[in-house]
Amino acid sequence: MSGAPRLHDLTPDECERLLRAAVLGRVGLVAEGRVEVLPVNYTTHGDAAWVRTSPGSLLDRYADGTELVLEVDHVDHERGHGWSVVARGHGERVTEDERTDEERRRPGPPRWVRREDEVWVQLRWEELTGRRTGTAWDLTAGLPVRRVWG
Repeated sequence: MSGAPRLHDLTPDECERLLRAAVLGRVGLVAEGRVEVLPVNYTTHGDAAWVRTSPGSLLDRYADGTELVLEVDHVDHERGHGWSVVARGHGERVTEDERTDEERRRPGPPRWVRREDEVWVQLRWEELTGRRTGTAWDLTAGLPVRRVWG
C-alpha cells in the first residue's frame, strides 16, 4: 500500500507542545490489581500535568506515589492525519496547602461536575513519547478544545 499513511515519531519537544495545548486526556493506573483508564480534564504547570478530582475517587485513592500514564490524542479521519502523546511518570496527591501561590493562581482544568471539595493529583512527566501520521499540517489546529495560555 504505497498510499497508506506512515507513522512518524514525535520529538519530546513536540510531545510537550501538544500535551500543553490539549485539555482532555485519559489517565491510566493500576487500582486493586486492575488496569483503569479514566477520562480527565487537565492543565499543565512546569513539567507536570495537574488533574482535579473528588475526594475518594479512584485517582484520589490510587494515584499517589504510583506509576501513571496520561494519553492525549487528536484524529482527523477525513484528512487522514492524527497524533497521540503519552506522558509517563508518578502521581502525587497535592493538598491545597501544598500548592504554591503560582499554582493556585493558574486556571485549573475545566470542571465536569461542580463540587466544593477537590483533590489535586500531579503527574510529573519523566518520559514523553508520541507519534503522528500525515504531513504538512498544524498538529494543534484541529483540537476541539485548545488551551490558549501556557
